[in-house]
Amino acid sequence: MLAADEVLSDEQTEIVTQAVHFVETSLQQDQKRIFVIEGGAGAGKSVVLLDIFKQIQEKNMQQNQQSSHYLLVNHAEMLKIYRDYAGSQPLFKKNQFLKPTSFINQMDKRKAVADVVLIDEAHLLLTSPDRYNKFKQDNQLVEIIKHARVIVMVFDPKQVLKFKSMWNNQLLMRIIAPYHPVVEHLTKQYRMTGQSEAVVKWIDQLTQDRQVAQLTAVKDFDFRVYDDATAMYQAIQERNQQLGMSRILATTDYKYTVNRGTWYVTLGNFQLPWDQLDTGTTPWAMRPDTINEVGSVYTIQGFDLNYAGVIIGPSIQFDEQLQQLVIDPHLYEDKAAFRQLKGQSFNRQAKEELMLHALEVLLKRGRYGLYLCIADRRLRRHILKQVSSELCVSDK
Repeated sequence: MLAADEVLSDEQTEIVTQAVHFVETSLQQDQKRIFVIEGGAGAGKSVVLLDIFKQIQEKNMQQNQQSSHYLLVNHAEMLKIYRDYAGSQPLFKKNQFLKPTSFINQMDKRKAVADVVLIDEAHLLLTSPDRYNKFKQDNQLVEIIKHARVIVMVFDPKQVLKFKSMWNNQLLMRIIAPYHPVVEHLTKQYRMTGQSEAVVKWIDQLTQDRQVAQLTAVKDFDFRVYDDATAMYQAIQERNQQLGMSRILATTDYKYTVNRGTWYVTLGNFQLPWDQLDTGTTPWAMRPDTINEVGSVYTIQGFDLNYAGVIIGPSIQFDEQLQQLVIDPHLYEDKAAFRQLKGQSFNRQAKEELMLHALEVLLKRGRYGLYLCIADRRLRRHILKQVSSELCVSDK
């Protein structure tokens, strides 16, 4: 979450310093260059990017220059918070924060080139035409490069969620290689507090290796596994009353149609409606009423919660013979994620990878706690066996 008084770590500060120097040098030498910041969920990529933007803006004002700077993000909920932040800061104007297609179309119309373009969540840039987003070209990054002297972007291929934004490191490097890119890495995660390294490792083994590892109690991080979703929701409500910013989330295994009626996430005797997209100017995670909804990866990606209660739906299963997760794309209700254009060909493994990316995004939202409830009986039973009994909450 963006904050004016965010204190950066030494690692983050060093990358900010490098990036600002990179921008200044590239502009002075009149070279088209690209600086890439990679890092996983919770590494503070957006906070680092915003600090880079602030320093560039400050230098621009101090030197009385008229350079043009933009920050782009292909995520409606994050754009809301950026624009809200810009409205409270004299350094920025709201029109400096745009969706990529808006920037591309504006620059095309004006035949203009921006001095510096920063891109948050660059792994969400489109890699194919998309009528819904009014993007007619083939790749948003390619088009942005045409209209920028210097680019600073944050990138995490493990947060790719759709085939229309199908990024990997190989594709990225193929596009940016002609511009002598510099790539730096944020290696630590800063979202999950306390001694949460064991939980982070447990999540990585689950979502990347498909293994359910053992886990004991973690100091100063609240991890629990529930066998009843209603009980988990009641606990999240309590955390929300105490601290705020605590929500129920779910994998996209429950039917919905965007902007058409009310659709529900149901598990046992638990039932709450899915999140409502693009409601007003306040991001979903920050609206008090959304304690009565279930958040999706599309409303929560890029945001911090204090506590996250995650429902792992029926598409994520456990094979007792193989002793690992098995993924069933047929049970995944996010059909838009798998939509392929003519000429594209993605196999089942690619679908499974997208689903596991989404699961990892959900599991790494909570700063102080993560609560789980699992739909698949075998997976729930195995996780309950693998975590210490003090982490298990039963309604029996």
